[in-house]
Amino acid sequence: MIAPQLLVTAERIYGCTPWLVRLLSLFSFGRCVTVDRRRQHVIITMQVLWWRRTRVVPREGILRIAYRAQAIPVFAPWRYLSLEESGHSDSALFFICLELTDRSELPLFTVWERQPRDPDWLDRLAGMPVPAPRIGDEEAGRIVGLLREYLGLTEASRRSRAGMIAR
Repeated sequence: MIAPQLLVTAERIYGCTPWLVRLLSLFSFGRCVTVDRRRQHVIITMQVLWWRRTRVVPREGILRIAYRAQAIPVFAPWRYLSLEESGHSDSALFFICLELTDRSELPLFTVWERQPRDPDWLDRLAGMPVPAPRIGDEEAGRIVGLLREYLGLTEASRRSRAGMIAR
């Protein structure tokens, strides 16, 4: 799992692009997000190469939290030989954005998370314990829950084609 490390206090949530992602981009990309509960605003600082841009969004300008998932495709050769049915790996990317009142979206976090899988015969033969049931979006769901709480947004509603939306 690759997710931003969040520093959560009573008044703020602070999270940045994980160190590994920054390393893979040769430190040319980074995003830091601060959610201030008391001041009721979100500060997003984005760095691309040596340009840095900061944007402050007041709570009144936020319509909802957009939460989407994208399975990561497999580039293995047996996929092209039709030896395996699934064209997706056991991982997914979760995109967490703010939908603003002008209907534009402002990206906050991206979380890479392994998806649960059923134990196969090799796992059973090795005596591997049966894991606790998982959905596959536990970390991304935790981040959305924290954002909803700190921004004072209501419960989640669903929208087709757009994924999960939290109001």
